[in-house]
Amino acid sequence: MEFLKRNSIDFLNYAKLLLRDGKYNLALFSLEQALQLGLKYYISTLTGSFPKTHDVVDLLRRIIELTKNEKLKEILDSEISTLDLLKQAYIASRYLPTSYDKEAVEKASNIVEAILNELGIS
Repeated sequence: MEFLKRNSIDFLNYAKLLLRDGKYNLALFSLEQALQLGLKYYISTLTGSFPKTHDVVDLLRRIIELTKNEKLKEILDSEISTLDLLKQAYIASRYLPTSYDKEAVEKASNIVEAILNELGIS
């Protein structure tokens, strides 16, 4: 499952390039992918497999349930609106005429990095 970890890191780096270039919808999508793959990687290290969901909030809740990680719980509780935005970006950034503000994407980037750092991924 190391490929999930590598892809997570690559999507995070790609999101930073897209953010720098002002492509906010694709940056947010890439952040969602970075988080989703990182969470699936971490779950697979704990359980040997990962759920077939794309819901980053659900995946994060599963990790919190398995690990009792209080820092992740705090992030989930305080940043649920941004995590929901990431969840929506999975579909919206690809299929809907949508746009995002630079500040919202920067905030999402910081949250994704914080979660991945807490999991030892980035």
